[in-house]
Amino acid sequence: MFVISQEERQKKFLETTAPYREMIGRIIGKERALLKNISGNTEETARTRLKLAEEMFNLSSCYIVEYKIFLRFFKKHDEDLLNRARQALFKGVTYIEDIVSPWVDVPFSDYEDKLAMLSGISKEKRYLVIRKMGLAADLLKDIFGDSSKWKWSFVVLEGRLAAVAKNMLDMKNMVANLDLRAGERDVTVFHLRMVKKLLVQAAERYREKYELSSRNMEDFQRAINFLNALRRLHILLNERSDAEEIKKTVDVWNNKMNDDLRKRR
Repeated sequence: MFVISQEERQKKFLETTAPYREMIGRIIGKERALLKNISGNTEETARTRLKLAEEMFNLSSCYIVEYKIFLRFFKKHDEDLLNRARQALFKGVTYIEDIVSPWVDVPFSDYEDKLAMLSGISKEKRYLVIRKMGLAADLLKDIFGDSSKWKWSFVVLEGRLAAVAKNMLDMKNMVANLDLRAGERDVTVFHLRMVKKLLVQAAERYREKYELSSRNMEDFQRAINFLNALRRLHILLNERSDAEEIKKTVDVWNNKMNDDLRKRR
């Protein structure tokens, strides 16, 4: 049986990953260049931050691909590549938070002026950036697995993703954008559907984190906040039965949280 030496394996690995390492270098260089253009709170700065976020998601994906190639060649994990992918992902989310805020259960009027900074960016572009972020997060989460020490950090990431995905939606014109005659109706429907799913997921995951790991009331409260944010959305869309169901769940969770507080005291 033909056996490849470690030296030959390393050489082949470097040859295979060369395009990705070159791409990583270009992205890091582009990030440095774009950061020089950030000044003040302007539409141009918001567009630059959105570009930075997208580049970070591309960077995370490159590290993931390089990791998978490493795993194929050496049959073992490379924690450094995974952590770089994770850090790039968190950095990308932060760039979007800097535009539209990380706020969860607040009225649209609280961050409407922030979203206005992206008025020149199409709804399709906003949706695609969020989708790219979600895809990279899902890939990385699957690679780390449930037994990873970073398991609960992905709850935080998923929550932040849900928040910025929601805050990228134009709530003021939501109903009009969902009209059958609206030019951007389809992308609005897709984005809205994704936001609803992410808000439910974030609430459930924070509740799980509280129950199985932290026992921190702040995590329970965050779970409730995500449900309240979803309820606001249902109310805006006049989805009364859905809003009522969420309210019932919130009441149950609030009672549970208060009971737990009383037991601790």
